[in-house]
Amino acid sequence: MRLRQTGILLITALCFSLVVFGVWRWSYINALDQLERQGSASLSLASDRLVSMLERYRILPVALASDDIFVSALEQGNIGNALTERLQSLADMTGAQHILLADIDGNIVAGSLRFEGETAMPKSVANRPDFIRAMNGALGFYHAQEQETTPRGFMFASAIRNSNGEILGALIINSDLEALEFHWRGDPEIIFFTDQNNVIFVANRDNLILRVLGNPSAQTIRNLYQNRYTGAKLRKLASPQETINFGRVFWDMSDVAGIQGTALLINQPLPVIGMKAHILLDMAPVIALAKSRAILAAVLLALLAMLFWLLQMRRQALADQLVIRKEANARLEQRVLQRTAELSDANLSLRQAQDDLVQAGKLAALGEMSAGISHELNQPLSAIQSFSENAAVLLERGQIAKTKENLGRIAALTGRMSRIIKNLRSFARKEGEVATDVSLCQVVDDTLEIARTSIDTAKVTVNWQRPKQNIMVRGGPVRLQQVLLNLVSNAIDAMEGMVQKTIDIKISRDAGSVLLIVHDSGPGLVTPEKIFDPFYTTKSVNHPQGMGLGLSISYGIVQSFGGNITGKNHPQGGAVFTVRLDAAPHEKMQI
Repeated sequence: MRLRQTGILLITALCFSLVVFGVWRWSYINALDQLERQGSASLSLASDRLVSMLERYRILPVALASDDIFVSALEQGNIGNALTERLQSLADMTGAQHILLADIDGNIVAGSLRFEGETAMPKSVANRPDFIRAMNGALGFYHAQEQETTPRGFMFASAIRNSNGEILGALIINSDLEALEFHWRGDPEIIFFTDQNNVIFVANRDNLILRVLGNPSAQTIRNLYQNRYTGAKLRKLASPQETINFGRVFWDMSDVAGIQGTALLINQPLPVIGMKAHILLDMAPVIALAKSRAILAAVLLALLAMLFWLLQMRRQALADQLVIRKEANARLEQRVLQRTAELSDANLSLRQAQDDLVQAGKLAALGEMSAGISHELNQPLSAIQSFSENAAVLLERGQIAKTKENLGRIAALTGRMSRIIKNLRSFARKEGEVATDVSLCQVVDDTLEIARTSIDTAKVTVNWQRPKQNIMVRGGPVRLQQVLLNLVSNAIDAMEGMVQKTIDIKISRDAGSVLLIVHDSGPGLVTPEKIFDPFYTTKSVNHPQGMGLGLSISYGIVQSFGGNITGKNHPQGGAVFTVRLDAAPHEKMQI
């Protein structure tokens, strides 16, 4: 028994150790992945920042090379104070360290700055790669520290040509890299850029600048020093111990670059400027996080072991609680079902109330238009009576042709009255909830005919841009008429007292939807965000349509068809309402 207990303890301890080690490994890899992603993003950002900073100097020699003063200086030898002042002015405006003008042999004929003694301006750039590349017609670039006491610079050179396209010399822009590095000093990551000689030429840490990576010989360092880097800082970087774990490169940077211990190294080539970007990320947070999670896992496992015994003691009590909870859940489910049924009944009541409110709104609109409707019907009735009396007289006189003409007019007037009554009857009846395929053009035509009296009485000009083809949408014809009639009526009320009264109506397609747009020339919306709130209105209290329910009802109608309605102020004045509806199935195939 004792051996069995000892074996169980050993197996449990082994399992605990494996779990803790697994947590440590997972935490380490997870934190390392996150650190690598953050480092890659920081390196890309720093690389883009360096390239973009140099980019403004890159285009300068190309843009300035066509200046007539440089062409004249190289063709006619007009070297004087004017040329020097011009170069100095350009250097001040662009922020360049200095600007040089070289002839076709590489001799410097003018510059923006002249130093004394050892820091004098170079006499010739004939052997420099940027000048050689410029003489071949391309944009040359080069980086170096020209003098021991001058800042490190990145040069761009562009050929200067005469009117015949012949190369006369080159214009060289030297940017101050130390000024560019000034903005990076506060970055927590260690970022540096090496050239093809493995020399760190740009960095955000002073103790890394002009160090040579790898294991170069002293002679190699002397050659680099003499040929390109004349600064006193050029020296070998203490060779970091490089290891590869989890597919990543690590450097042991003890006492180098301000990092104590191991750092993650990430590289990125920058062929645009002929350099390679590097970033060193301190691994201390990763190690600390993995260690803390492993300790936490060990503590949790110990607590779980303690809780296991307590859980066994409380097993029966929990079983009793589960029975009680099951009964409580059953009662709760019964209450939920009862509450759901009550909510369903309430929703049906609310929907019926909304339908009644919509119907009341339509009847109120018909009541308001009753005077105009009477006029619309009385006018053709009077004309029919007159034409019928004239037809009787003409018939007695035997004027058959004119009699037929009068009868034709009577038929046309009767058709007009029939359409008016038909539209009113359709508008007044209740409509079902199911959406069908509806002709949106016909909805607009019928609505404008219903509102014709109000439009004419208010002396409003309606510009209805009717499409050549009929456009079908999903909705209900009567409810869509009510929405459009509400928008037109609101527009007429808003333009009351104005000189110019116009309403523009058009239909357009947008993806799988159809847009009905109504734009008036009124004063616009005071608070566009509140226009669809119930009982919100800007009309006076005594106004017959001043309850503020029209747009709220219209909003609910359009939503019931799966669409939406928005309102805003038009940039050219007035309010514009857009009703978005789903296109009919065959209409979607054409959109």
